[in-house]
Amino acid sequence: MNMGLLKFLLIAVAILWLVRVVARLIFPWAMRKMAEKVMGNAQQQYQHQHNNRTQQTKPDGKVRIDYMPPQSKPKNGAKKAGEFVEFEEIKSSAK
Repeated sequence: MNMGLLKFLLIAVAILWLVRVVARLIFPWAMRKMAEKVMGNAQQQYQHQHNNRTQQTKPDGKVRIDYMPPQSKPKNGAKKAGEFVEFEEIKSSAK
């Protein structure tokens, strides 16, 4: 009974040690590959956007308006009210 437990523990420790060594070798490699893939995708996306912008640019001196908001109609009350003048009330002190 004691020998079986000792054999199990020895095998478990050996397997865990092997997994640890393999993980130390594989994990950095996997992370490097993943980072290269992400960088490649980002670079490809940037180039795609950059190519689209260079094709869409207009020559210098040309103005392109993509959106003009609708013009709001002036309110009639402001036209009829006249001119407004700011004033400051001065209180005199009469004795």
